[in-house]
Amino acid sequence: MKIVFIYSGAENLGIEYISSFLKSKGHEVHLLFDPAVFSGDSFVNSKLFSKIQNIDARIIAKAIELKPDIVGFSAYTGNYRWCLNIAQEIKKIANIPIVFGGVHTTAVPEKVLANACIDFAIIGEGEYAVLDLIEHLQKGDKIEALLDTPNICFRYQDGFRINLPRPYIQNLDALPFPDKMLFYEKVPLLEKQYYITTSRGCPYSCTYCSNDMYHQIYCKENNHVRRRSPDNVIEELMFFKQRGKVKFISFVDDVFTFSQSWLEEFIPKYKSKIGLPFFCNVHPLAVTERKAQLLKEGGCGLVTMGVQSGSERIRAEVFKRQGSNDKIAESVAHIRNAGIKISVDNIFGAPSETEEDLIVSFDLYKKLKTDRILTFWLTYYPRTSIIDLALKNNCLSKQMVEDIEQGYAGYTHGTGSVNKEQATMYYKYELLFHIRSLVHSRKLFNVLSKIAIFMPFKHLITRIIIVINALANKDSKFFYLLNYIWAPKNTP
Repeated sequence: MKIVFIYSGAENLGIEYISSFLKSKGHEVHLLFDPAVFSGDSFVNSKLFSKIQNIDARIIAKAIELKPDIVGFSAYTGNYRWCLNIAQEIKKIANIPIVFGGVHTTAVPEKVLANACIDFAIIGEGEYAVLDLIEHLQKGDKIEALLDTPNICFRYQDGFRINLPRPYIQNLDALPFPDKMLFYEKVPLLEKQYYITTSRGCPYSCTYCSNDMYHQIYCKENNHVRRRSPDNVIEELMFFKQRGKVKFISFVDDVFTFSQSWLEEFIPKYKSKIGLPFFCNVHPLAVTERKAQLLKEGGCGLVTMGVQSGSERIRAEVFKRQGSNDKIAESVAHIRNAGIKISVDNIFGAPSETEEDLIVSFDLYKKLKTDRILTFWLTYYPRTSIIDLALKNNCLSKQMVEDIEQGYAGYTHGTGSVNKEQATMYYKYELLFHIRSLVHSRKLFNVLSKIAIFMPFKHLITRIIIVINALANKDSKFFYLLNYIWAPKNTP
């Protein structure tokens, strides 16, 4: 059968894995892709440029032209309304079965299925579920045949049939490598930065993160993290390294360093057979001196560490993140002492957050002297635990929660779910945080920080500092993103 995936934003590993899995079973897969450079969470959100570069009509026309047996969408909250609009327009023209998957669909399948244009919703891991659905359609069976099929949800009688997900896929090595060419054929530049995950799942349940929602759905699972063998990862990387286009590797695991024994086996093989610079994400509790040394030995150029707030109260009571400021400082020191650049993340807008919490965060970042501080704005995602905290603190109303579940949410690089009145206070600390990541001299920083708090257009100045910081650090990821805006694209 022929399936057409429609997606916007950046490369999607989930679609790539499902595509390769379906192709291994003899099915035909196509991708229609909107880079969405100026709309959504991926890059810059600009209504003007987004309108100029809108290719929705072309995507819809191409989807009809391909005459697929099924059309699939992977929806996260930021692109859900876009996916819904495309699906509605396709359905007006052709009665093609439409299935939605992805993190937003997994969180609120009943809300998704309330739209008449959507025939099926798939929750959780999609490889086997999509195959089950395609084989069901191929046989032409009645809908009752799906009543007990894991992960597949649909309208039934006067309500919704929400089938619980099957257990996690434990043997990730058994899956075919992701179908990277699906996206590389659309945007060849993507191959320069090779996105790969060596694991699925996260050992932590931060209240604002979709992993918190997944842990609720997969509550019967004892271990939410599964990992590929080092040899399996090396084999995938070897294939694309031999093509000669990959310049650096981005390991997008939620926590790349959670297992030292895995790193001890993987790093020597990576160094001898791959030898390309790489980036990865870490958690403060998953960093030791030895792990930092291993990353350096393997060629790690940049580590991103989630701190999210320098206030231990906010981290413990609101975000449910373990670990003290002393532990964060120790982990940052391990990375810096190993000679690796480090970037930390901070989230503005936590429920109950006060200026006192921001001052505490500021004090921590002054001590850490990281190479980069990335500031994000809290965006509420459906069925995450932080929503309950926000309701209790009157940061959200029930109607606002309904809007979030319908896909009306802010962007993490805009002001997220933070209102305009609060944003003014946060702009000051956003600027101060970014100045600190650029200026490590205490005397110079003290002078600049006193000037900065009185400056107008703080948000704009912050953006300028981000660019200066990228230039100073020779940030290859930043320049890659700039190149992406202008890179040739074979869309849709």
